[in-house]
Amino acid sequence: MMMALFRPRSRATPPANDLAAQPTIRPRGDSYVRIDGRDYPVRCWSPSGFTLAPYSGALIRRQKARVTLILSEFGDRSEPLEVSGEIFVDVAENGILSARWTGLPKYKVAALAEYFAGKLSA
Repeated sequence: MMMALFRPRSRATPPANDLAAQPTIRPRGDSYVRIDGRDYPVRCWSPSGFTLAPYSGALIRRQKARVTLILSEFGDRSEPLEVSGEIFVDVAENGILSARWTGLPKYKVAALAEYFAGKLSA
């Protein structure tokens, strides 16, 4: 009787952090993400990530990149929220880019969560 010493690896990848499964906000204003010096409009966002459309850049699925997110709402008296950090691209096809934050410092995560909570209650 032969005993297997190794288990076969699973080919399935872990599920991506899907923005559709979380509450998101559609910005009403001039909100965008700056990638390599170009600005792309934000379709929706949450503290964990964002979706851009239309997107015509060079990022591909499973790529990491450094970006800056600027959220500015019409009629909002507070200053725009600006967060710079690293993202992991989940989707980059058909003019849409969906990405999630990775490795953000705690203070930036807290700022995103606070801004998000304020927009949900408004």
